[in-house]
Amino acid sequence: MFETVQEIAVCIHRFHNLDLFQQGWYQIKISMRWEDSGYTSLATPARVVQYEAPDLGGENIYGIWKIDDTDNSFFTQPFRIKYARQDILLSIMISFTLPLSENEGPSTSAVILKFELMQAPITESTVMAYPKASSVSAHEFRIPPKALLGLHSYCPVHFDAFHYVLVDVSVHISLMTTGSFMKVPRFVTYGI
Repeated sequence: MFETVQEIAVCIHRFHNLDLFQQGWYQIKISMRWEDSGYTSLATPARVVQYEAPDLGGENIYGIWKIDDTDNSFFTQPFRIKYARQDILLSIMISFTLPLSENEGPSTSAVILKFELMQAPITESTVMAYPKASSVSAHEFRIPPKALLGLHSYCPVHFDAFHYVLVDVSVHISLMTTGSFMKVPRFVTYGI
């Protein structure tokens, strides 16, 4: 029997500031969960790929992305927003895995993919921005069970009217088998 895993890869290509009201340090937090609470497996960040050099707005200060183990979320590197219509090339892919246990089988529950816009006040460096960042807006996508069998889609992320940005995101979903396992009887009797 094979172990089945949902792999959901989120590619964040570009953050386009259409008209944010506040300058400051921003980053995007991504998390994922099953819509149905009956599913017990957690979505965990498994792989991060920086597929192009990021352009974080011309600053000489570069932060790093991070994975938060407490809620299994991913944070992009912080970037500074100074003016309207500013483009930030993030060029990063994060892959989440959702293992399905032997009893769960193919998914019958949707997955909720959540993007949060985190903002911190302007300080001298990004080091101070991490602890002070707070969620100012959120956007959720519902991925239906049928799409969990395989999907490749462009998903523009828009936040609310007070946080007027466009994040170019593409989502790639695949159902994978990661290995095999056998049920071996615990006690074997040999007839002699």
